[in-house]
Amino acid sequence: MHKYKIEDRRRRVASMLAQSMTESEIAEQLKVNQSTISRDTIVLKQLSERFVYDLAKSDLAFYYKQCLVGIEEVKRRAWEILNKSADLSIRDKLLALKLIVDCNESKFALFKEGPAIMQLKSMFQIVK
Repeated sequence: MHKYKIEDRRRRVASMLAQSMTESEIAEQLKVNQSTISRDTIVLKQLSERFVYDLAKSDLAFYYKQCLVGIEEVKRRAWEILNKSADLSIRDKLLALKLIVDCNESKFALFKEGPAIMQLKSMFQIVK
């Protein structure tokens, strides 16, 4: 039972940290000592590091590729809408074009990060 209370509190702490609350504010709201929240924060950071490590070790390249495929699919559909819908308003046409530009920017940002992602993956393969 105690383990579940700690896990629940840590979920709440993570949520509050994501809302930019300070450890003092969180402790006050949860009615626990700030040292408890500090320990929870340390554990949450360790869990995050482990998550990133596991992700890089196994699935990062897959998720990276899926993001690229998803962006390309959105862009393809935006072009279809733009080219095949003669009754679109100027506003809707501009929105479709904006979506295409946004997709290109997102894809470029991912390509820019690609070498770092693959380097991270190879670094974790060496550690194995």
